Amino acid sequence: MHLFKTILRTVFTKGASSVINFLIVILTAKFMGAEGRGEISLIILNITVILLINDLIGGAALVFLVPRYKLYSLLVPSWLWGVLCGLVFPLFFYFFGNSTRHEYIFITLLSIFLNLSSINSVVLNGKEKIRESNIVSIFQVLILLVCLSFFIFFLHHKAPSAFYLALLTSYGLSFALGLFFLRKDIIIAPIRHFGRLFKQMSRSGFFVQLGNAVQLLNYRLSFYLIDHFFPLAGKAMVGVYSTGTSVCESVWVISNGISMVQYARISNMKDRKQTQELTVSLSKISFLATVLAMSVLLLLPSSLFRFVFGPDFTELPAIIFMLSAGITVFGLTCIYSHYFSGIGKMHISSYSSVVGFAVTLIAGFLLVPRYGIRGAAITACCSYLASSAYLLIRFHTESGRSYASLLLSYKNIFSSLKTPG
Repeated sequence: MHLFKTILRTVFTKGASSVINFLIVILTAKFMGAEGRGEISLIILNITVILLINDLIGGAALVFLVPRYKLYSLLVPSWLWGVLCGLVFPLFFYFFGNSTRHEYIFITLLSIFLNLSSINSVVLNGKEKIRESNIVSIFQVLILLVCLSFFIFFLHHKAPSAFYLALLTSYGLSFALGLFFLRKDIIIAPIRHFGRLFKQMSRSGFFVQLGNAVQLLNYRLSFYLIDHFFPLAGKAMVGVYSTGTSVCESVWVISNGISMVQYARISNMKDRKQTQELTVSLSKISFLATVLAMSVLLLLPSSLFRFVFGPDFTELPAIIFMLSAGITVFGLTCIYSHYFSGIGKMHISSYSSVVGFAVTLIAGFLLVPRYGIRGAAITACCSYLASSAYLLIRFHTESGRSYASLLLSYKNIFSSLKTPG
């Protein structure tokens, strides 16, 4: 049951991180209002886009490559690429977006340290140092909460820049901690065949990041659409909608924790049948846990949301309800996505994202201008459902299992977790 214990530890860590992130959302909503939350959400979205470009080299594909190459030869090109991305791509938001010079400086610094910290965390996962990766993860959000609280309550600095400074501090310290955990694994040696290695890293990362980039647009394109179609109240509306999605997506803490361990384990397994049995069990556990968490969230009274977040956020219960079906189903099929990535078939996960993005693109331009943030929530839900349907069909074809066994049978779902670990 080593794997089950690892999953429990990871879910617990991500649960703790989710609680801390929830407190951060409350702080920014309470003291910076819907407009401040909107500005923060757009900046976070911008640096996440840059992280996706960084992850072409230093992203999840490293988990697949770490067991097969010397660590130093993977880290050096990943770090160089991360710094380059952080320096170059913020210029696009400055010249072609609506970022001010002040925001451009923050985007640049945040991108560099987020990229570097993310690379270290991915490598820790690839080394199956899940405990250390979990420590880095919770350390980052804890430092963010402490620094943000210090700025708000002691320095009385309640502008979005307080959040950016706290976030920058947390990224820098988490990068240093990740480096500390990897210190014994990094053996400095000449990097041979650098060009060939860089090419393989980019090729392995391309399909993963294509899927991640398109999936990010599935999740967050509506932020840009709301800001575009409602120029006067756009940032405040983005603030309300982003808070709703953050609350709703918090139920994914379970599936994210499971898939993190699953991906690292499958990347190091040889028996395809065993990986499929493990994936089926984990997907069902993830789905049941997501259903339970979402049910609790839907039962919370609207007065509680108004009390916690303030009067600007009265639309939160409606947003959560409209997102709930898609969020819940994706708790099942995201495990399939990580199965395909773990066996090297990254393109299937990418295709599922493309299917969802097609729905987002069509529904978003039809519903957001007419219905605002409610239209955005309906769009996101439809996108999740479409992506999930595609992943279900592909895993059914890959595994040869019936749909009934994938969806309806829940006997012995813990049996395949008793793998040696």
